[in-house]
Amino acid sequence: MSELKKLQTVINYEFLKHIRRKRLYVILLLVLISEAATLIGFQTMMGGFPDNAALLAVMLSVGPSMAAFGAIFFSGDAIAGEFESKTGFLLFTNPVKRTTLVLGKYIAGCMAVAILVIFAYAVLCISLFAVYQTIPPETAQSFGLCLLYSISILAVTFLFSSLTKSSMSAIVITLVLIMVISGTIESILMLAGKPYWFLISAAGDGIALVYEGNTELILSGLIPMEEAGNFPFEIQVPNIGHSVLAMVIYLVGGLIPSLIITNRRELS
Repeated sequence: MSELKKLQTVINYEFLKHIRRKRLYVILLLVLISEAATLIGFQTMMGGFPDNAALLAVMLSVGPSMAAFGAIFFSGDAIAGEFESKTGFLLFTNPVKRTTLVLGKYIAGCMAVAILVIFAYAVLCISLFAVYQTIPPETAQSFGLCLLYSISILAVTFLFSSLTKSSMSAIVITLVLIMVISGTIESILMLAGKPYWFLISAAGDGIALVYEGNTELILSGLIPMEEAGNFPFEIQVPNIGHSVLAMVIYLVGGLIPSLIITNRRELS
């Protein structure tokens, strides 16, 4: 059997594992709940939906963002789990190359995460069309960025999964990197007025901030304009090219080292 056929077999097997796991449907449910909560919140707390569809689209981006973070929970045990449960003694000693196994797991993970992202944007688009009978054209850009962001997060999680022997460690480390370390550095650079597009937390900002191409609309829809000047920093509109470049760097910088490390890692 050729290595390409083996790769296809690994992809099919791993994708079926994702489909059969409850975590996929739990994340889908959480995405649906978050979108429903946003819609209900606008109706009950703000007395109705905003006049501009872009503002509601920004708020509904919580669903796609949650779908993107679902990549972490799909890939935390991709490699570390094989060492943690000792199944690697069977899996990594068969005729299939380790790089083929890891690449197959990654592609299957991308397929599973794509289901989450597509579902989240389907809910977002249906909601926007139901309220405004239109969908902002920036939604397509937001979808592309979210999908790229998801597979970038997936690659970074694969890297930590290849470095640790615990699935939970890989998940926690990735979450801390994105939400705490990268988020904190982003806040500091934002306050200092310095570029921060290269941070993984900032790379995902475009999922929401891409709408309308400016943040004034978003801020004006959420806070009184007379209070907008009290912000100690200026939210930068993400440059799409920079965001794409950053996410590609994290994708390549996560996936390739995970292939190398797993190929050289001892089973004991």
